Parts: sequence; C-alpha cells; structure tokens
Amino acid sequence: MGQFVAVILNIMLLLLVTIGLLQTHVVVQTENELMEVSAAAVKYISNHGGSNEGALQEEVRSIISRELVEKRFSLSEQEMSVRVTRTHSADPVLWSHADEFSLVLTIPYPGFTSWIPGPADTLQVTRQGTINVMDYDL
Repeated sequence: MGQFVAVILNIMLLLLVTIGLLQTHVVVQTENELMEVSAAAVKYISNHGGSNEGALQEEVRSIISRELVEKRFSLSEQEMSVRVTRTHSADPVLWSHADEFSLVLTIPYPGFTSWIPGPADTLQVTRQGTINVMDYDL
C-alpha cells in the first residue's frame, strides 16, 4: 500500500512539474511577443510622430494589429491596452521634434492552466522614446 501511495504522489509531482514548465513557457513566449510588438510601435512613433495622443493611439493600434497578423503571434489585440503619453515636450499642444514619449502595452496575465496562480494580474511593457521625424517633414 505504501508503494501505491508513493507512485500516485510521484505521478502527481511529475504532472505538476510539467504543467509548471508549460506555464513558464507560455508566460515567457507571451512576454517576448509583447516586447517585439512594442518595439515596432515605438519605432513607428519615433519615425512618424503624431498630431495628438488619441490619433496616435489609433495609429499604433493599427500597427500592432498588422504586426500580430504578419508575424502570427498568439497575442490578442482585443485584450491589449495601449497608452501613449508625452513625458517631455517643447509645446504643450503640438507634437514636435525631440518630444519624449512613453508607450505602455498591457495584457492580462497569460496562463496555460488556472491551477497554478500567476504572480500578477497583468503583463505590462513600458518603452520610452523620442520623436525623430514628423510626418510633415517627409
């Protein structure tokens, strides 16, 4: 009887370790995809600028959706929260060269299973950038 209990415990341990590894893999893969999408969005903002934060967020959303389709990422565009804010600007109204901005992408914490609780409710990537070229310069 003792061997039977030991075998059951070993099987349970092997299953939990496997599920834990899959959980870790899913989180790391999702974070890498989020980092790559945010890098493309920051590059777009730096090279195109914007007229206001609302219009820029819509442009960034379209860039993100195009990136997700082209690279076949597992991220869901509907679950992603996008926030673009200027952190330093020469003019409080108009966007111009050398304005600094912050891009924050947030998604719900990914999980392979609900058996293993995640350490956070959301997974977030924050990137800082500077506007190099405005569209009217081109």
